[in-house]
Amino acid sequence: MEEESEGEEETRGAGALGKKLALAGIAVVIVVLAAVIGLLAYKGHKKKLDETAIVAAVADSTLILREVLGAEGAADAVSRLDAHLARVKAAERTPLADAAEDYVLGAREIARRRADATRLAPPAAAARQALAAHLAAGGRRDDAWFRAAGDLKKRVENAHYELNAALKTLDSLLDGMLESRKRLGPLVGEKLVVGADVVSAARGRVQEELQRSATELERARQIPLG
Repeated sequence: MEEESEGEEETRGAGALGKKLALAGIAVVIVVLAAVIGLLAYKGHKKKLDETAIVAAVADSTLILREVLGAEGAADAVSRLDAHLARVKAAERTPLADAAEDYVLGAREIARRRADATRLAPPAAAARQALAAHLAAGGRRDDAWFRAAGDLKKRVENAHYELNAALKTLDSLLDGMLESRKRLGPLVGEKLVVGADVVSAARGRVQEELQRSATELERARQIPLG
């Protein structure tokens, strides 16, 4: 009888322990499920925040790009676009984030090269004017005069080389922007990206600038020094 009582007690103890272990296991599962649900909810919330921030960055980048490509330009465009680019890069990698990064990066580089070309045009014109003034001046054309003329022609060459490099890069970037806007447009809506007509018109003006620069440089090259 005593052995049966001891067996029953052991059975009851094992059953109670089993129930405790089962309850503990259930509690662990509940905690894990709660953590997973919380993580998914956080990721979903963060994704929505990222998408909202990306769309806002794209919309303002488009406004800045239109300013850059307009008649008056935008002096602080590069720094403003840098801020938008940083925000887009901070977002989780998605097709939207990747397309937006390509678009905003392209806009920033266009702004940078447009500013470079605008800055380099006056020195190129000044170099041509200095050469023309030297050639038009009276006086004896001695060795010093020819050396000065040669230096001025080199100055014209260098100034136009830098200007043409900036314009060629700008032309290439504008061509790339046509592809970037085509990739991003379906993801954010066509109204939020720069129009293809705006980019094409700007590219046409850049190509005209490049042609004028090449013509002016060739004219300077053809000036006889003798």
